[in-house]
Amino acid sequence: MIKLFLSPAGRMGRRNFWIGVAGFILFCTGAYYLLDAMTNSMSYFWIFLIVLVLLFQMLYSVCGKRLHDIGYSYWPLTGMIVLIFVILIVVMLFNGGAEYFSEFSNFQRKEDIDPVVREAIIKEYQMKMKPAETIAKYLILSLWAAFTLWLGVAKPQADANKYGPVISG
Repeated sequence: MIKLFLSPAGRMGRRNFWIGVAGFILFCTGAYYLLDAMTNSMSYFWIFLIVLVLLFQMLYSVCGKRLHDIGYSYWPLTGMIVLIFVILIVVMLFNGGAEYFSEFSNFQRKEDIDPVVREAIIKEYQMKMKPAETIAKYLILSLWAAFTLWLGVAKPQADANKYGPVISG
């Protein structure tokens, strides 16, 4: 299991890839409920960082080895992650994000913002973002589903490649 989820070197067959995807989904679900049950504290912060590092390590280990098996480097996976960040930023900016930052930039650094004003700005932004959150969520989930399906059904390279020998599974 450690090699499956934590070692990005080598190649991975289709069957092991789907086992890795299932394990990754279980890890994400468990991490979500663990973090949801915790209060916002310093321990929450450190556990969140550990979970984030493990999440990316698992993602690169499972998807990266499968990419190696079909003859690609990590670049398609990295491109997918960057595309998701771009989508999130564009959705945020087109749905009130620029105005949100503009409102807060009207205040001086040393000046305390009135809590009532701060809450009003935040609530207005959240109201503008609410409809876009659903669109962004389904767009990102669709991209990940298509990427995962592509990795899961792609035929492996028949011969040894620069990432290792042919493997079964």
